[in-house]
Amino acid sequence: MSRLSLRRRTLLTSSVAAPAFLPGAGRGQSLEKVDLLLDWKPAPTYAGFYIARDMGAFRKRGLEVRLVDTHGATSSAGMIGKGSEFWIGSSSGAATAIGRAKEQPIRSLAVYYRRTPTVIYSRAGDHIDAPRDLYGKKIGLVPGSVTIDEYRALLVANRLDRSRITEVEVDWSAKALIERKVDALVDYEEITPAELMAQGTKITIMRLADFGVRLYSLNLIVNDEAWANPARRAIARKIVEAMREGYGVVRDHPRDAAAIFKRLFPDFSAPYVDISMVTVARQLGTLQIGLQSRVGWEDTLKILTALGLLARPVGPEEVAILD
Repeated sequence: MSRLSLRRRTLLTSSVAAPAFLPGAGRGQSLEKVDLLLDWKPAPTYAGFYIARDMGAFRKRGLEVRLVDTHGATSSAGMIGKGSEFWIGSSSGAATAIGRAKEQPIRSLAVYYRRTPTVIYSRAGDHIDAPRDLYGKKIGLVPGSVTIDEYRALLVANRLDRSRITEVEVDWSAKALIERKVDALVDYEEITPAELMAQGTKITIMRLADFGVRLYSLNLIVNDEAWANPARRAIARKIVEAMREGYGVVRDHPRDAAAIFKRLFPDFSAPYVDISMVTVARQLGTLQIGLQSRVGWEDTLKILTALGLLARPVGPEEVAILD
């Protein structure tokens, strides 16, 4: 299923909530309702959220969670920063830091991807294996995507001359690459690249994290005012705990996680889900699920500062809750 087709999906599946009462609890013992905003459409990237809900990790903590998706990490950060409709949800490390520097009242609660998942992918025969191989080539970029900032970070980290690469505006599909309108595209490894591999298309993948771009990525963020509220702070901590369980299944048992995800979203290609889930499991690493550190944020902020993406200097404590 292409990313465009993901965009066309309705919110019907992603906004189905858990049952209204706790199993085994007394009748009438209601759950605390929470809307949790995801920064993209249903995909294996967010399997931890869906699996946590499916396995009852939220319910057993007294929460009825509705998962609602939006159009990108920047959008999610902005909506949670406003705090009027959503006060907690997913974003990216870059979008969180950039938003905070613009005075958006958001901070990171947990980081699930401690390495940039973004890759540059190309046709296997074109031999784009390292950053300098981009010279003289056409690369497709999606307007407004945080992947453009990550691509720019790759150029800076490897001292590449941007003028020697032709940048072409594209959408999220692989059509421009398949039709040879561009030589390479940028996306999360577990999204379109995994779809192409599942279809048997031979591609080459260049992981930005292997060439100096080590930004914090997928994370859970919270609105400052909500965090200051004791009741909502308690809910946020419960969500962090439940997410640890959900993504724990993905990391430790990717085949089981894939089976659950395919049951929840039967329209997805089974081979795609299998390949993508293994990639997500690898991205989660070996440390505690959701762990974020001062050093990790310092590295992320250093790269974003070098790119001139921060409206003002911000430090780790301002961007993340590190207690």
